[in-house]
Amino acid sequence: MINPFSSLSGKVTFVTRAAGGIGRATALAFAEAGASVAVADLSEEETSKVAGEIKAAGGKALAVACDVSKSADAEAALAKTVEAFGGLDVAFNNAGIEQDQSKLADIDEADFDEADFDRLMAIDLKGVFLCMKRQIPLMKQRGDGAIVNSSSGAGVVGIADGGQTEGLGG
Repeated sequence: MINPFSSLSGKVTFVTRAAGGIGRATALAFAEAGASVAVADLSEEETSKVAGEIKAAGGKALAVACDVSKSADAEAALAKTVEAFGGLDVAFNNAGIEQDQSKLADIDEADFDEADFDRLMAIDLKGVFLCMKRQIPLMKQRGDGAIVNSSSGAGVVGIADGGQTEGLGG
């Protein structure tokens, strides 16, 4: 089978929420394909574990702590990536959180947690914006690049209670 990531040999990648799950799997796949990988997540300790796995397998990795909702964190993490590897070619903006799974119409405004909502928007929307704002100029310096922004299935299709879709008509 042809490795679909074979064109990543010698490329520099940046992966958010890379300490676990899809982000970790993507970081490992990028490294296996020959890319240098910046492993970014909230905990530098956890990103160090993933970076250590990559290095133990003979790859190049950098662990960086990054809260994507903070402009200074995104800027610093990408600056460290460029300092370590010389540029940026690929970004996988994977950081995201979810809200409670409740029917919108059933949420009591008195119980609505505005701080939780603001944190959700800061990570899921603003975080992607802040990362891309810095990633695009870095990729332009190298002449090209690719950015993938991930979302949960809930970002594309609503989640129905109990797996059953309810119509508005009752």
